[in-house]
Amino acid sequence: MSFVASPDQVRAFEEFSSKPSFSQEAIVIDFTTTPEYVRSVLPPGLEPGDTPTGHILMSTMESKLCGEFDCAIVSLDVKFRGKHGTFMLEIIISNDLPVTWGREVWGEAKKTGTCRFWGSEDWRYAYAERNGVRLIEVQAKFGEDLPPRVRDSINFEIKAYPHSQGKGLQWEPSGRLIIRGTTADPLHSIPIQAVSDFKYTTGRADYTVVSVDELGVGEAYFPHLIGRHYEDVRVHKVGAEWTELKDKEELESFPVRRFYTPGFKN
Repeated sequence: MSFVASPDQVRAFEEFSSKPSFSQEAIVIDFTTTPEYVRSVLPPGLEPGDTPTGHILMSTMESKLCGEFDCAIVSLDVKFRGKHGTFMLEIIISNDLPVTWGREVWGEAKKTGTCRFWGSEDWRYAYAERNGVRLIEVQAKFGEDLPPRVRDSINFEIKAYPHSQGKGLQWEPSGRLIIRGTTADPLHSIPIQAVSDFKYTTGRADYTVVSVDELGVGEAYFPHLIGRHYEDVRVHKVGAEWTELKDKEELESFPVRRFYTPGFKN
């Protein structure tokens, strides 16, 4: 491929981008947080859902769009103009193209990290890591397969600089969830009150852009864009040419929180 795409390459990009499809294995964990926290992180234009709940998804995926990748997603239940859906606070992805495409086309808050997903018999283990910190860990044992079903869902993305949707099969597990946080990825600041039984799914997920609407809040969204899509630039090392060795090393702690499914037996 040249630095200038050919007409065929442009057509292929548009065709693949307009009909993305994924095959996935996923562990889904529902959690309960506080109404105050949900309100504090939602951008103008979005409202809290009927309950202060959210979801953690750990998944390994293949696609017809951007290759294979593993991912971790943290989302909250919200409403937009009366329509129920989810809003993703953090998405960690283990490959470059899914990050680039998701951020620029759908406006997803994707960040590159290391995600892994393993299975052996009834056991599943997954984690998501960035900057040397294992932010999320999930270990669970799943039971008998449940009947296949189709699940439709809506996810709201705000494209301040590129847009949203989909999902797949399920079990009833017992497991443990570990959440860590850093300044760049403050997952520990989510006041999770409780977690649900885990759900394990596998299958095809087709994504469709349902609608494109103006949020209509202007600069009021800017802090949310910086907070989800980027990091505090002050946490990165500044070269001695600028600091003249007058900077101070700051140590950062990595808070850890552990959660267990309701029926967990240690």
